[in-house]
Amino acid sequence: MPNNKRGVKYLGTPFQNKLLFLVLASAIIPTTIVAICLYYFIFNLLARQMAIPEAIAYNIMPVLQKVNIIIILTLPVVLAIIWFVALELSHRIAGPLYRIERELDEILAGKRHGPIKLRKNDEFKALVEKINRIVYK
Repeated sequence: MPNNKRGVKYLGTPFQNKLLFLVLASAIIPTTIVAICLYYFIFNLLARQMAIPEAIAYNIMPVLQKVNIIIILTLPVVLAIIWFVALELSHRIAGPLYRIERELDEILAGKRHGPIKLRKNDEFKALVEKINRIVYK
């Protein structure tokens, strides 16, 4: 029975790179904007409520230090989770596409005969069925 799992998640194809970038950017950019806005508004509003500069520094600095520590500790974990989700998502799409392209190249070169086969849960099954019908009428 053949091994039905792709061992490498990152293929390095331009398509997968674009998908990874898109998923990472769509997760990181809004999160960063919201974090900066919250950070700014919370501390800016707190500073406006306290008119005495010494009181501002006395009250805000410990909170600011704790918030910074939390951000520094959680940011790598969050980025790693986003990266793994993006990699898995891009692999589920780019992997089958890469296989279809590779098998079509082999068919065109005459090195392979027979229908293109994908794994059970791969995307693009409908596309492959149509390609197989065209090539193997």
